[in-house]
Amino acid sequence: MLMKANQEDKLSMEIVVVDLLNNTTPTILAQMPQIESLKDEFSKNVDKLREFKNGQTLNRTGNRMSKEQLREQMTQLGFVTAAQVCAFAIETDNEVLEMEVTYVYSDLVRLRDTDIADTCQSIHDIALANLATLADYGVTTASLEALKDSIENYNAVLPKTRAGIVTRTLFTDGIAELFAENDKLLFRMDKLVTMLMFAEATFHEEYFKSRKIVNTGHRSLSLKGNITNELGQPIDKVTITIESPLMETTKSTELGNFQFKGIESGVFPVTFKRDGYITERVFLVFTKNTRIDFNIVLKQAEQQQRSA
Repeated sequence: MLMKANQEDKLSMEIVVVDLLNNTTPTILAQMPQIESLKDEFSKNVDKLREFKNGQTLNRTGNRMSKEQLREQMTQLGFVTAAQVCAFAIETDNEVLEMEVTYVYSDLVRLRDTDIADTCQSIHDIALANLATLADYGVTTASLEALKDSIENYNAVLPKTRAGIVTRTLFTDGIAELFAENDKLLFRMDKLVTMLMFAEATFHEEYFKSRKIVNTGHRSLSLKGNITNELGQPIDKVTITIESPLMETTKSTELGNFQFKGIESGVFPVTFKRDGYITERVFLVFTKNTRIDFNIVLKQAEQQQRSA
């Protein structure tokens, strides 16, 4: 579950409060006992909230993609091995062996995560036990090693995918706790600022204006685009960061698409970063309720090195 709209609005308010206090003259701050320590604690919590927000959004996309790719590779190798053993069994009238390795590929695809791994392991073990007689059918020590490696790689990534779900839940819980802590800090700071209602009227007014939460409601699409390589192929898992006050971050999809909503007006750097490609940084002009369509081509890092 991502940060809710009302939480994002609240975070925006808290960022404005931090900015106001950081730019308030020391002579005004000195009139409020404990304001420095309260401000520092509040500011640290806001930084954590921004980190949690980004971590919650990005968390585990990579692991999930990796798991699906490894599962597909393992399933294909397992199915081919089973078909090879089955062909041998039919040729030698070994009905028991035939029954053990007769599979429909679509059935394998539908198996649960742990069941497909166990099934592929069973296929591997059966083929290994009959290895001496399977060479003519394409089953070799090397092919079984490849199947074994794919099973081990798939099993290794399963806990990481589960950990991603747990970590994202921890992010969500952490967000709620930090907002609760900041509510208490704001209450205490509000009382201190109230003391200066007449002595520092301008500061008092600015502070309580910054404390208002603006309900943004539906966030319109601010930036939409596509990322490809020099061959026109989409690039997934590119980290895109808009260096606005909220440091908005997302990742491109399998089709290379990405989008951002609710970016405030201003000129902000936008970076596109992925391992194996040259990082690009461009400046875009954002206007409230106006969408930017921006496509970009990333060059492979190796190609740049060869051309240098």
